[in-house]
Amino acid sequence: MNIEDSTGMRPEMGDSTITLPITFDYSGGRKDTSKTAKVWSIILAVVGILIFFGTLFGNAELISKIIISSVVLIVFSTVIRFFLLKEKEKKEAMKRVIHTDYKLAYKDIWGIYKVEHIHPHICRFRNGKSGIYIRLNKDVILGKYSEAEYEHYEAIADAYNLAGAGKVQMIHVDYMDNVGTDDRLELSFRSLEDVSNPDLRDLLTDIFSYQQENISRRVSTFDVYVFLWTGNDRTAWNSIQRILNCFLEANYRSYQILDEKDLRELTKIVFNLNDFSVSEASAETFSTGDSVRSSITAISLTNADGTVVKLGKTKKEKEDEEKARILDEEARKKVRGKKSVNKKDSDDDDELFKDIF
Repeated sequence: MNIEDSTGMRPEMGDSTITLPITFDYSGGRKDTSKTAKVWSIILAVVGILIFFGTLFGNAELISKIIISSVVLIVFSTVIRFFLLKEKEKKEAMKRVIHTDYKLAYKDIWGIYKVEHIHPHICRFRNGKSGIYIRLNKDVILGKYSEAEYEHYEAIADAYNLAGAGKVQMIHVDYMDNVGTDDRLELSFRSLEDVSNPDLRDLLTDIFSYQQENISRRVSTFDVYVFLWTGNDRTAWNSIQRILNCFLEANYRSYQILDEKDLRELTKIVFNLNDFSVSEASAETFSTGDSVRSSITAISLTNADGTVVKLGKTKKEKEDEEKARILDEEARKKVRGKKSVNKKDSDDDDELFKDIF
């Protein structure tokens, strides 16, 4: 797709840099909103404290001072807790997290509250925006790599231009499922020239070679883009279709709009949930071997048939046993004390009888 450029900013083949005019249009994000709420909370808290003590030590009657200062304290604390710091919403969110055993659903992670079941599976976000997740499947490169790479990024640039013209926000989702190549390894190999110790150089060469081989086995086969907009869905979808036509002129052979099931799989990939399991990590914690932790002791083992094998005592059981031991020791001391007193009395009586006779 060839789009005429009247600004002279379109690069030519072989160019490595380009000058672009940049406009910063930032209206603040979640962190800025949180900071603003905290600042206003501090300001209101200081004002409330001043009014509270000013009323409390004023010239009015004691009962009036107590009532007014209590009302001031309640009003300011309510505004700070529930309107600025959103205490109720945070408590509800924490309850949901605890109820799900700290396992967030994909909708909570992406900020989605609804996904349309019909094509094109529009997602409704909590911030008021609508969006579509699209997976672009990569094609093979035929011919000269430099020319294909230039045409690829030129088509992507055209897609971004169309997105800006159509007021559609386009975001590339970076994922952890595929690695590809890492340019930092080239610098690592170059740094080997500065290593004077031959044994150390051979060791580092083996390490870097292993890393390069491991990375090269994993090839990126797709890209994921999110298209966001506010306003009319039909207008946004028409712009997105033109954008996708630009992508198909790049090194992409097809695209797929992600539905609710695909979004779950994407969440696993982006947050690396396939390679980490809470249950496996817990099982490894109690495994016998070098990885066992000395600070953790297995209490019991539940077999497949439901039988429980006792392996150790809980902290409460040990505390109860210690308390019982202390009570038993105190009881023994009391018994020994009584015996010693009785024996002393008996000895005194013997001495008395000796004096009499």
